[in-house]
Amino acid sequence: MTMHNHEPGEPLEGADVRLPALQSVADPAPLGLAAFAMTTFALSLMNANIWPAAIFPALALALVYGGFAQLLAGMWEFVRKNTFGALAFTSYGAFWISYYVFVKFLVGALKPALVPARLACSCSGGRSSPSTC
Repeated sequence: MTMHNHEPGEPLEGADVRLPALQSVADPAPLGLAAFAMTTFALSLMNANIWPAAIFPALALALVYGGFAQLLAGMWEFVRKNTFGALAFTSYGAFWISYYVFVKFLVGALKPALVPARLACSCSGGRSSPSTC
């Protein structure tokens, strides 16, 4: 039986060598968080009646920044193997896109008295009482 000397820090012969993971994508979390914050802020300006005309930029942000940019951030989190970030950003991105579709294409077809209940149902994922959805 022969003994081999090996240097400290070197893997033993036959051992799995694990190299540090090289990230091919920069951290997408700042993009996802900024998209969420800006879109929420713009919509809140309208909801609080501070700037009622904010609905127009809020809808644009909901589709492009809060929606697609955040969806992309979620996909990049998948590439980085960050399951939580991927789930959070992808879900919020899809939510903002669905919010845009709801307001832009569906609200006009509803009776005005039904809009708040339908919006609550849409925003809660259908978890409102069955009579409102």
